Amino acid sequence: MSTAEPTPPAAPVPTGHPKGFYFLFAGEFAERFSFYGMRAILPLYLADQLGYGEARGGVFYAFFLAMCYFTPLIGGYIADNFFGKYWTIVGFSLPYVAGQFLVGFENTYVLVGALALLCIGTGVIKPNISTLMGMTYDQQRPGQEQLRTTAFQAFYMSINIGAAMSQILVPLIRDLTGSYQIAFMVPAAFMIIALAIFAAGKKYYAVEKIDRNRPPATADETVAKIRVLSQIALLFLLVVFFWAVFDQSSSTWVYFAKTYMNRQVFGYQLAPDSIQALNAIFIVSFIGGGLLYAKYFGSKDPTKKGMPATTRMFLGFVLTAVTMGVMAVAGYLTGEPETVVKVKAGKLEILLPAATETGTDGKPTPVLRADLTGQSPVNFGVGKITAKSGTMPLGDPKLSLAFADVTVTSADAVKFKTGELKLADGKTLYFTGGKIDYAKSADLFAGAKLELAGARDLLYKMGNYPMGDGKRLYVKMGNTISVEADTLAPSKAKDDPYVSVEAGKYLAPDGRVSVWWMALAFFVITIAEVLISVTGLELAFVVAPPTMKSFVTACWLFTVFLANATVNAPLGDLYPDMHPGNYFLLLAGCGAVIALISIPVGRRFNKALRENEEKAAALKAKEGGTEAV
Repeated sequence: MSTAEPTPPAAPVPTGHPKGFYFLFAGEFAERFSFYGMRAILPLYLADQLGYGEARGGVFYAFFLAMCYFTPLIGGYIADNFFGKYWTIVGFSLPYVAGQFLVGFENTYVLVGALALLCIGTGVIKPNISTLMGMTYDQQRPGQEQLRTTAFQAFYMSINIGAAMSQILVPLIRDLTGSYQIAFMVPAAFMIIALAIFAAGKKYYAVEKIDRNRPPATADETVAKIRVLSQIALLFLLVVFFWAVFDQSSSTWVYFAKTYMNRQVFGYQLAPDSIQALNAIFIVSFIGGGLLYAKYFGSKDPTKKGMPATTRMFLGFVLTAVTMGVMAVAGYLTGEPETVVKVKAGKLEILLPAATETGTDGKPTPVLRADLTGQSPVNFGVGKITAKSGTMPLGDPKLSLAFADVTVTSADAVKFKTGELKLADGKTLYFTGGKIDYAKSADLFAGAKLELAGARDLLYKMGNYPMGDGKRLYVKMGNTISVEADTLAPSKAKDDPYVSVEAGKYLAPDGRVSVWWMALAFFVITIAEVLISVTGLELAFVVAPPTMKSFVTACWLFTVFLANATVNAPLGDLYPDMHPGNYFLLLAGCGAVIALISIPVGRRFNKALRENEEKAAALKAKEGGTEAV
């Protein structure tokens, strides 16, 4: 009598991260280092080194970024229907590398070609890396949803680590070497490293099958795809508002910090636009801390489901509203700024007290007036200024501003080439050719700190500026300065510089709020970002039909483009004319409405998701039963 040998038990599915994850993590870190490092120095490269000026250079830069968030749609379609994720990433990394190397060559035609290659490269790659990672977990760690969620969190952290490091290191390398071309080579080298790491992990990634001969989709399949996409679209439309609020941190928050906040921290005066670094720091801290907690204190069951995605996104929308509530409180706690005369020359901005006249109510009213040579005085906002020279009365008799060679005149500003600003201590700041005349004004730059007596405030953006006679002025944090030998290559700027005099706002230090209010706002909005952005990136992969995963991920990235093009563009025009507290409160109210709307949208989405899972399970059971028969 023979006995059948027992069937060996199936090998248990590993519970740790698959090997492919580590290649994807390292590759994404290097690629994001490359992209954000190039972005960090591109605006000044366009404006100063290539001579486009800030206006034209800003247009080039804005168009470049917009296209970087449009081309993912192309990348998703190509990967889903033709080449697959892996070969799409590898293939389009080559023009990406070429673009990184070429952008540093100072030629307009080469520049346009390089930026086009960069747009195509980064955009096409962007939706496919995260999708390939999700597929790898579905194939190699089936059913382990919490493990996949952890992977997406770590993946998102790699993006921010790479971005934060490159935004610090690449500008530093440019300043130390004095060469944009050398600085651009650093991101190019990291892109080569990213490609090498990613390609080395091929055998550890998901197996892809692109059926180019598959029959056309049936009517039922088409309807199902449209239904899923419509459900995703509702969530994505809500996320557009989140990105609109999030990107306020690089615009209106900077303006608010500049005028209304005391930016002294541990004895240093922070630049208004440097506070944004808190976001990357918080991102890495939150996600890193969460991953460590999950590893040592979290559930050891990798199949255990965590908080539903729609619930996480709802909490994110609530925190988005809370963020703007924090900013609104900060706005209402500030004092009322005074109108001042703002003089701008390159990177230097000086705020001077405006002259006043007694109004009908008996109170002093600020008046911005140009006393023009050979003409009657003209108040700003009343009539066009046509004189070629003149003076401007200020609120301190020790101060005086005279100008000549007026290049642009309007009712709102005077822009001139030559002039001098006499200060309260008897020293003079001279302007020649639309720039600061360092030779004539040398006594102002003799100390270790730049101070202009009688000015309400001044901001000199950190950087280095040629002074002539083989010397260069280095401006550091807190307007500390040093004059050193000029060893940097001269700028090729061809723009037409001028000194601008216009209306501005100034708030005395005792009327400002602490910068820690903005730190709190960044703390809250970063938690919201983790809940919404990380969750949405994973959700875009999970709910997309198998043949549309990269395309749907690209649609998720497209929400950033929509947020800035359709929301922030019109909203930005409101800020200068509104009290900051009212402006931020308006956004807080909109955020609360979005959070409420997300509740029924989330329920509808979850119901549809359950129905799809039930249908898939029934179809799988039916197919299994047929095979058994």
